[in-house]
Amino acid sequence: MTVHGPNEPDATAHVRRALPTDLPAIRAVLARALAPDPLMDWIFGPHPRREAAVAAFLWAPVEAYTHAGSVWLSVEDERAVGAAAWSVPGPQPPTADGGTDLPGRSMLDLLLPEDHVALVRAGFESMHGQLPDEPHALLHLLGVDADRRGQGIGGALIEAGLAAIPADLPAHVNTTVETNARLYEAHGFVRVGSVRLGDTGPHMHALRHP
Repeated sequence: MTVHGPNEPDATAHVRRALPTDLPAIRAVLARALAPDPLMDWIFGPHPRREAAVAAFLWAPVEAYTHAGSVWLSVEDERAVGAAAWSVPGPQPPTADGGTDLPGRSMLDLLLPEDHVALVRAGFESMHGQLPDEPHALLHLLGVDADRRGQGIGGALIEAGLAAIPADLPAHVNTTVETNARLYEAHGFVRVGSVRLGDTGPHMHALRHP
């Protein structure tokens, strides 16, 4: 989602698997990084507290992925500067992207007008149509702080997640940002499709690895 660069990893930041005690930091860094994203712009529009709304929207899946051990955190001087959350085959949280429900479904009802929630859900149905039927890992969320982008942190988070899944299991990612798509391509992903989210949403690019 968030713009990153394919540069060499920053030696001052290190990537590790996130723990449940990291949940506040994960939520905060993803909300900071993803609030300006075109997808969140479409979902929330001129929300007076966009970052807080994004944090609330993402909380349920982030919590589930963290407890499943599929969230990676980039830490610099004990501060989280980036995070990546994956959905992997096996029992999935009911709010996980790629399932039958939109992530944060009940939270959207609290945050947005009913008619706009319906538009967002319809748009996400278009995205779900791009997900493969076969078992796969899904890079659901990736975000890096604005002042730390272009320094290889996003790439290091991608590689950590890829290294943790079986070699014969394909990985999938969706993004609305062209520079992100190029970053994923730099790490071995290939484009497999693109779809507009409803009549008013951004175009979502689908990529697969390997």
